[in-house]
Amino acid sequence: MITDDDLTGVRTVHAGLRAEFGRLADVFAQPRDPAHADLLEEQLALVLALLHDHHRHEDDHLWPLLLGGVPSSKAELDELEVEHGELDPLIAAVADSTRPRDERALALAELQLFLRRHVDHEERVAFPLMLRVLTPEHLAADRRKAVADFRRHGVALVFGWLASCLDDDLLAKSMAEQPLLVRVLFRLFWWPSYQRRFRELYGTAATVPASALSGAR
Repeated sequence: MITDDDLTGVRTVHAGLRAEFGRLADVFAQPRDPAHADLLEEQLALVLALLHDHHRHEDDHLWPLLLGGVPSSKAELDELEVEHGELDPLIAAVADSTRPRDERALALAELQLFLRRHVDHEERVAFPLMLRVLTPEHLAADRRKAVADFRRHGVALVFGWLASCLDDDLLAKSMAEQPLLVRVLFRLFWWPSYQRRFRELYGTAATVPASALSGAR
């Protein structure tokens, strides 16, 4: 059996997806200069890629696994999969670099609202099923896949982005799950680097609790 704390990784990714598209929507229409515009496009591509990885894993692996464990959940899981399809036009709109930036900014705001509703729905439906069906072995395999995805996109970049999106409690739980080496790298290198990126993107400082940094010693 697994516990609610074992779902910290999924909650962490969900928190990142809830936050970032809204941040991008606020600044996307009026970049300061070409370099800022390029960085916004890079950030958007990163988060869209992680969203794609997350939903592909659910559609191809997690939903079938949950359905096999709880066949009566089919209608609810089908609803979640339909919502993934409904996201596709919004994703295409924000990713289309030939469209005016103000239109893409509006699409980003709409995407954030849809994603927030979808993720809330997903947590109401899927989390109880995951607690019933998944085993520690399933979670270990999911973590290996997540690590591979993060490496593909840049571990330091992904960790910094996620940390910037978490509340104090979820960040503390997420950091507690990491090996000592990761916590040290986060404190000394990854977070300072992402703070600089965040300021370049959004013009404000990204902060995390001091406990998240001191706990890495």
